Amino acid sequence: MVTRKDILEVYDLQKWFPVRSGILSLFGEKRFVKAVDKVSFSIEEGDSLCIVGESGCGKTTLARTILRLIEPTGGRVLFRGEDITKKNREEMQKLRLKMQIIFQNPFEVLDPRLPVRTLVGEALSIHNLTEDEDELEKRVLKVLEDVRLIPSDDFAQRYTHELSGGQLQRVCIARSLILKPDLIIADEPVSMLDASIRTEIMNLMEDLKNEYGLTYIFITHDLAQARYIGNHIIVMYLGRIAEMGPMEEVIQNPVHPYTTALVSNVPIPDPDEERYRIMLPGETPTPIDLPPGCRFQPRCQEYGEGCRPEEPELREVAPGHFVSCWR
Repeated sequence: MVTRKDILEVYDLQKWFPVRSGILSLFGEKRFVKAVDKVSFSIEEGDSLCIVGESGCGKTTLARTILRLIEPTGGRVLFRGEDITKKNREEMQKLRLKMQIIFQNPFEVLDPRLPVRTLVGEALSIHNLTEDEDELEKRVLKVLEDVRLIPSDDFAQRYTHELSGGQLQRVCIARSLILKPDLIIADEPVSMLDASIRTEIMNLMEDLKNEYGLTYIFITHDLAQARYIGNHIIVMYLGRIAEMGPMEEVIQNPVHPYTTALVSNVPIPDPDEERYRIMLPGETPTPIDLPPGCRFQPRCQEYGEGCRPEEPELREVAPGHFVSCWR
């Protein structure tokens, strides 16, 4: 029997941002935005892990901290058993060959002054991975074909203003693929696209996952998208994991009240089917002044007897299914 190994392990990862304004800061009191606070999980090679949650829950900060695009405040990140939080700049540059990210907004990451050929092939030049211009050209055209930008030689000559939103996102996918990485973190890669294009891009990403042998971390606020592309899920709330486990187990049997509310609001195709939608009261508390104990307590409709004053830790409620809730 072949057993797969964890490609990525995250232990108690933290990213706190100091608050430098406000009256308390004037009196020397240190305050922090706890964007990511003691997050731990692992992902096996070849899996697709989806991270979901409301805007501001820490999804993007978690992704960038994992890749050390921003430095962690604490914790460890192991990629194939190596602690990347202890790597220097040169060592990290080598590791980036195997770890890539697809950003949410292609307009922010693609230089409009450069043709697609240069945008996609830039990474090969930075890492000196080709012997000459002919080899670079072949690899660029090959990856453009892989992301279905055909004819590739035509698209290679175009500039960003000549491409649609879906085509721009394919260019971003090609930029991450050309280094042949093992792990790709996709930060809401279809959120800026029309609904008709989203499924097409997600199908493309699934095909590329099989062709290239990729492992995905897919960040989204849409549970339907997560269920479509992922086989494991993490639900985040205010910088911490509320619930995680196999996708169908969590979707079919949500335990945390926050997950239950999210699942109840996923659109369904049958307009006549009766369902009970849970509308959470109030607003998400500020990550600067977190409520004592359970972070979800101010909005929890099940809060009551049995809930303790301290913050709950993740506990296993079914095989591989973990939840952070006293009840």
